[in-house]
Amino acid sequence: MKTIKKVKNRNNKKNIVCVVLIIILLAVLILTLYFNKRDITKYILVNANISSSIMQNVIVDEAIYLEKVEDEEVKNLIENIRSEYGLNTSNFGFFYYNVNTRKYYLYNEDKYFTAASTVKVPVAMYYYEKINNGEFTLDSTLKYTSNNFEAGGGDVTNKYKAGSNIKLSVLLEELIVDSDNTANNILIGNIGFKAYRKEIKKYSDRDLSSTFYSSNVTTPGYSFDVIMYLYKHSDEFPKLLEDMKKSSFGKYLKEYLDYDVAHKYGSYNGYVHDYGIIYGKDTYIVGVFTKGKNNADKLIANIGKRLIDTVEKNEE
Repeated sequence: MKTIKKVKNRNNKKNIVCVVLIIILLAVLILTLYFNKRDITKYILVNANISSSIMQNVIVDEAIYLEKVEDEEVKNLIENIRSEYGLNTSNFGFFYYNVNTRKYYLYNEDKYFTAASTVKVPVAMYYYEKINNGEFTLDSTLKYTSNNFEAGGGDVTNKYKAGSNIKLSVLLEELIVDSDNTANNILIGNIGFKAYRKEIKKYSDRDLSSTFYSSNVTTPGYSFDVIMYLYKHSDEFPKLLEDMKKSSFGKYLKEYLDYDVAHKYGSYNGYVHDYGIIYGKDTYIVGVFTKGKNNADKLIANIGKRLIDTVEKNEE
């Protein structure tokens, strides 16, 4: 009997040792994953104060940590600006994220706005991904048909004729730098409207209504996801970012800032927006969306200036 008890005691000790070793190994694994954040494949949101829609819908292939710290200074600034300019949920949307401090603020993130030319960013991203994976090259050409024409700026609209075969390098540069509408129509026409809407949805995990798939609309939340994806995959889109820094002729978010701003404005039928990346003392993801506001380009410029002044004053 004593021998049996000794054996049981030894077995119990062995079991305890095994359990302790397993716990230690699990702890080491958890700590390794925690400190090696780049190996995690989704945004990890770690504060219960963030909005539920962000919690459900933020997307990226590599880790970036939104520490769910809402920026109170930015929130107060936007509330003051809304009061000054009569901005509300029917005519205004906004997003802000500081890549370095990981503070954020979003206003009216699920409101649908006519996207206007802001859609040209995900269109360009789609084609640069196709070029990167070898399906196209910059020298590949697309045919310009008469139904692609749309008045506006840019060489494709004003110098090329229907029937021309135009290089992707030309189409993609004109699309962003001069916001060429005809170039946009050629690029979208090559995919098909419904197919292209499904393709550009991949830049966000948000639940979007059927309106997104049938019309040229966006939300501040979706646009935030697009720019976050672009930022996190900057090495895949160097030419796009270079062209975005050239676009808009120094207006909108860039007008009163001395920093590089990779951005794209949109203006159509009273909807005026701008969104992109501001490379300041820190790097900022910013978007402003307006509907039916007079001098909206100046309003966006003022918001950009006051925003950067506020956040950089607090960083000193």
